[in-house]
Amino acid sequence: MNNSFIKENKNGVVYFRCTEISTPNGFSTRLGGASVQPHLKSMNLGKNLGDDPVLVEENYRRMGQAIGFNEKNIVFTNQIHSNTVKYVVEKDIGKTYDCDGFVTDKKDVVLAVRTADCVPILLYTKGVVGAVHAGWRGTAASIQANAVKEMVKLGAKPQEIKVAIGACIHKCCYEVGTDFCDTLYELLGREFASRHIEKRGASVYCDLVSLNREMLVMAGVKEENIFCSDDCTCCNSDLYFSHRASKGKRGVMSAFISL
Repeated sequence: MNNSFIKENKNGVVYFRCTEISTPNGFSTRLGGASVQPHLKSMNLGKNLGDDPVLVEENYRRMGQAIGFNEKNIVFTNQIHSNTVKYVVEKDIGKTYDCDGFVTDKKDVVLAVRTADCVPILLYTKGVVGAVHAGWRGTAASIQANAVKEMVKLGAKPQEIKVAIGACIHKCCYEVGTDFCDTLYELLGREFASRHIEKRGASVYCDLVSLNREMLVMAGVKEENIFCSDDCTCCNSDLYFSHRASKGKRGVMSAFISL
């Protein structure tokens, strides 16, 4: 883990905080929660995975207490693997929307996105924050750039935005098929997409971290303002939930940010 991310342990709740973002933020792990089913144990933050809702609520309470936000103030996504980023305010607290990202300029509105291999992205500049769930489809459809655009509408300057990319599946483990590559070539252009695709014998792997990083730079974010976790969720499935490592039987983590 690079020194832009600190591993915190607050009363057993283990999460990572990006030190470059000077507002409450955190990327959860699978440690420190109340969930008891083996595949959900223990900090499962997914509400539709067969977990006891009371335990999931307790997990959110523990995360809020650890990171420093009121768990009652969270706005939730349904996460439909889109490139949709929604502006939310106080009246949206507690609601769930069909989108994969949020921005806000309202104090105490807590943004949250859930992952279990996909890329969690938190964005910050003075007075504006954003949170994005970037699966490969959302990544290719420029959800990270859309988040920057929405922040600009609220007065942000792209060159002043700081971005934290949390633990996700890395190119060491993210093997993809020809359909994936064809779609990426079509959406982004072969030359651009090829920079983030690596062939190893008969297999092909994609680097979602470098892909999101380059697309953020194209959106105006300074490269030196983008901070990436070194951790691969699939390689470290004892610390993180990983869809690929668990063959789909798993809980989910969440990334949180608020002003």
